[in-house]
Amino acid sequence: MGLWVYMALVLGCLSVFAGCGSDESQVPVTPTQSSEAPPAGTTTSNAVVGEGQAESTKDMPFTLNTTQPVPPNFEEAYGRRARLVVQFYKLDQDSLSYPQGLSVDRKVNRSMMRLSTRYPTIEFFTYEIANPGPVGDEQSLQPGEYGTLAAQLGVGITPFVAMLAPSGEEYVITNLFEGYVPRPVLSQALFDLAAVQVEDNTSDANVTLEQVQTTDKGGGIEYFTVQNRGVKPLNLQGFTLRVLDPETAQVTPGAPGVTINSDVEAKRGQDVSIGRVPDIVDDTGKRVAGTFEGGTSLDLAPGDQIALLDPGGAVASTITV
Repeated sequence: MGLWVYMALVLGCLSVFAGCGSDESQVPVTPTQSSEAPPAGTTTSNAVVGEGQAESTKDMPFTLNTTQPVPPNFEEAYGRRARLVVQFYKLDQDSLSYPQGLSVDRKVNRSMMRLSTRYPTIEFFTYEIANPGPVGDEQSLQPGEYGTLAAQLGVGITPFVAMLAPSGEEYVITNLFEGYVPRPVLSQALFDLAAVQVEDNTSDANVTLEQVQTTDKGGGIEYFTVQNRGVKPLNLQGFTLRVLDPETAQVTPGAPGVTINSDVEAKRGQDVSIGRVPDIVDDTGKRVAGTFEGGTSLDLAPGDQIALLDPGGAVASTITV
C-alpha cells in the first residue's frame, strides 16, 4: 500500500510540473474596463453599456439615434446603408498589456488598419475613447469626436470593434468584439461582412479625403488632398467633390461641387493634392498634382460635409470642413 501511495504522489507532482511551462501565452488575461468608457449599467436605446462579451457573433438589432450628437460622417454612411465597422481604442497609454509587453489596444488597432485596405466596400470609423467631444444638442462634433456613439453601441472595454450591416428597415450588429482579438478572427468577420448583399452607394475605390482647404473669400475650394489606401495605383481623373445636404446628409442631384479634370495618379499609400490652379502649394510644401473644375462659389462654412465621389457617382469618402 505504501508503494501505491508513493507512486500516486510522484505522478501528481509530474502533472503539476507539466502544467507549469514557460510559454507566456498560457497566462490567462482578463480585459479590464477602460476608465474613459461610460459606467456599466447605463441604459441606451440598443444595449446596456458594459454588458458586452469578449466576442458576440449573434446578430443584434441596432438603430442610430440621430437626435443625439453622433459623428456626421458616420451618420451619412449609416443613412446611405453602407457596411460599417466602428472601432474604439485607448491609445494614449497602455490600457492593457500582455506578458509580452504589447498593448492590446494598439495590437488590435494595427491589425484593423492593415485589414481595412482589403475591404474598400466597408466603411471604417475609428475613435479614441478619451475624445467624446461635446454632447450638448447645440454643439457640433469635430473630426475624431464620437459624441454619444459609444453609449449607443454599448462600449464597455477597449479595444472595441462592432461590425454593422443593413437588414430590412434597420441595422444589425453582425460581430462585436471587446478585448483582444486575433487577426485571423477579425479577417474572417470582415470577409463575412463584405459578403452581405446591400444596396448602398459605397465606392470600391479605397481612398480617403484627407483635407479640404477653402479659399480666403467666398467659401470656395483652394485645394483638397486625397490618400490612396488601396494596394494598386489609382487615377483620380473624373472623381468629384459634392456638398452634402445639411438636412439629410445625402448627395443631392445637381449639388454644387468640383470635378478633377487632370490625369492625376495616386500610388499605393500616396497623398496627392488637387488645386483650383496648377501653381498652388499645399500644406506639405508640394505643388498640387493636378487641377479641378468648379468650386469657386460653394459658400462652404465650418461644419459643412463634403463627399468624394468616384466617376460612377458612388461615395468614396466624406469629410467635414
